[in-house]
Formats: sequence, C-alpha cells, structure tokens
Amino acid sequence: MEAAMLAICPFCRARHEIAEAEATSGTTCSHCHRRFAVRRKEPALTGADVGTSLLRIERPHGLFERPGVVERRLTAVPRPAPAPQPAQAASLAALAQPSTDLPDNRPFQTAQPARAAVLAAVPAVAPAPQASDDEAAFPILAEPDAAAEEAAAAALSAIKSQLAAEPAPLTLPEPGTGRARRIGVMLSKGGVGKTTTAVNLAAGLAALGKRTLLIDADTQGQCAYALGVTPGKGLAEYVDGSVSAEDALTPVRDNLWLLAGGKGLAGLKRLISRKDFGGERTLDDALSGLDDRFDVIVVDSAPGWDALTVNVLFYVRELLVPVALEAMSLQGFSEFLRSFAAVSRYRPQLALRYVVPTFLDKRVRGPAALAEELAALYPDRICPAVRYNAKLSEAPAEGRTIFEYAPRSPGAKDYQTLAERVAADG
Repeated sequence: MEAAMLAICPFCRARHEIAEAEATSGTTCSHCHRRFAVRRKEPALTGADVGTSLLRIERPHGLFERPGVVERRLTAVPRPAPAPQPAQAASLAALAQPSTDLPDNRPFQTAQPARAAVLAAVPAVAPAPQASDDEAAFPILAEPDAAAEEAAAAALSAIKSQLAAEPAPLTLPEPGTGRARRIGVMLSKGGVGKTTTAVNLAAGLAALGKRTLLIDADTQGQCAYALGVTPGKGLAEYVDGSVSAEDALTPVRDNLWLLAGGKGLAGLKRLISRKDFGGERTLDDALSGLDDRFDVIVVDSAPGWDALTVNVLFYVRELLVPVALEAMSLQGFSEFLRSFAAVSRYRPQLALRYVVPTFLDKRVRGPAALAEELAALYPDRICPAVRYNAKLSEAPAEGRTIFEYAPRSPGAKDYQTLAERVAADG
C-alpha cells in the first residue's frame, strides 16, 4: 500500500491526504482549486510508525502579505480659543451632565464621567457661518486660465458690436384671444440647456395657470423624453396635414400640451427645401391656427442653422436665449446674433426679449464674471442665472420636470423665477 501524506493548502488551510508520488509534482486544492507545491518538513518526524507524514507547506513569497502598519504622528498646533457663547456653554454643560432618563442597562451610561472630561478638554469653537437656504457658500475650486479668458473677451467684444448695430425692438401687442405669445428658446450652440429651459419654462408657465403649448422643433425629440411621454404623432405630421390638431397634440400636464418632434422632422426639412418660394413661412402657415387655443407657445429649437431653424424664427415673436457661462457658448451667442440680425431685416417684429445665463457655478470665478458681463450688456433683458444643479440633469431620466423631481432644489427655484418673469411680461 502506497504511503499517504498530510498536506495543508497554504491558501485556504484545507487538509489533504496525498500520495508520495504527488508530493514531488504538486497538487490542486479541492476547496479553493489552487495548485501548490508540497514540501517535506525538515527534519522528518520521529516516533511510532504512522500511516501519514506531516509536511511543511510554505506560502509563496510575496502573495497575500498584509501591509505593514505605518506609524504617523500628528503635531498639534496651538490655537487661541475664543470665549464660548452662552448658548454653547449651556449646550456643553448639558452634554457633560450624566443623563438620568436612560435605563441603567445602557452600555454607555458608565462612560458619562469620561465623556464630560473629554468635553471639558475640548476648547469652545465659534459657530461656522450658516449658508442661506437657496445656496451654499462654496469654496473657490479653480481660476480661469488665460486662454479661456481671452476667448471669452473676444466673444464679448463681438457681442458688443452686434448689440451696437441692433435695431430697437418693437413693442409687442398684448396677447389675447387669437394672439398667443410665441417664445422661441434658441441658440445655434448645443449643450447650453435649451431643452431643459424650454421644458421647465413651459411647465412653470402651466403651473401659473397659463394654457401652454410646448413645440419640439428638434429631430432628437428630447422634450417628450423629458416629460415621460411617447407621442405617436407630432409636429411633422401636423404640418404636412396628415393628422389634425386633436391627434397631433399630446396633453402632458395640467394646462400643458406637447407637439412632439423627432426623426420625422427630417422629412419636413426636405419639404421646406423643395418649395420654390415662401418656404421660411411653412411653420407659421401651419401653426397659426393654434393661437386661439393657448396663452403661451414655447418652441424648443435644434442647435445649428438650417431651414427648420429659419422657420422657427419666422414663426415666433419673442426669443429667449440660454447662454452657458463659458467661452464656447459666448462665441455661439455671437454667431447667433449675426444670423438674428440678418433675419430681423425681413421680420422686424421679432424681438430678443430674454437672455438666460445657465450653468452658473459659484465655486469657480469665471462663470460669475461672465454673468456680470452679460448683465452689463443686456440690463433690461438679462434674467437671473440658472445655477449648476445635478438635479436638472437627473430629472429627464425620470420623465419629470424639475418641479416634480426636486421641487426644493436650486434649479427648481431658478426656473420658477424665470417662469414668473416671463408670465409677468405677458
């Protein structure tokens, strides 16, 4: 009978009986399925003959080693302790007193004298200034670099030139029956918060009692996604006459309806391009019949500049321009102003009414400085800035507006202020 040996796995410490033939080539643990080498213990055991022999198993060097303990010493810096306030002294004294309303079997009941000694040794610290309810006192994280400042300065200079050449806006007629306000949320630069602004502005106006229509003139169709609906028909089908207004309009909230966009607008662009004349008024001709049904119509346009964007400019009467507080967005704003000036010669009733700074991050100095520059350029059109808020990017994934997803967030407060400003002007 072949002699057996007792082997212990160096990884999981499981015991194995193996034949001597396997001792030279190694074996595989049946528990952790790792292979290890078998070594005999030196010197060999002496004593009575037994059926098994004890082997010494060495752990492979460098594997599964525990990190050593590094000793760190902290040097206390003396700091003068201010005089404790009466309220703080009372609170510390209350903490130092042993509680009498706790049951005797609580484990920390006996630690009250030690706790009082620790509290007595800790100097009183003046209370930190409390931040306001709607914003926190953020630390400054970064400074704008020289290249970004130069690009922003060049964009602001171009905007000033466009502003100097801009004609005085005409006075808009009061909206009434058959004369709904048409507000286009536009900028040729993407990523500035156009859809977020259009959706939450429309929802805010609807909450204020305004019968509001939100038109999505973007092939991405993000307005429906942000509101959590999937319309079957929308703007493209209504303009080409294949469906009626009742079938094209989708009620999404109280006082709020949606005329959805999407991929079908690509065909509408081709339809506009094939017209020999009057193509720029295709939307105006098709949508003018909806004015008597609503108080406010908000149009979310696509970034860039194409035939559908020009149609939106020939349909709306007021423009709301969201401008992200960074150099690239200001450059896009400058380019848009040049195109807007060209269209205004053929549509003088079109007015730039609102400039909305977005993505205001008070932890960085650059955005705040750009917001001040825009306020100086457009003192009568600038709106309170929409602060950077992660909830604004999370709400569309839930299919809800910011007022439904995070009603107490800074984003909800900022868009509520914007909706009240727009409603007051109507």
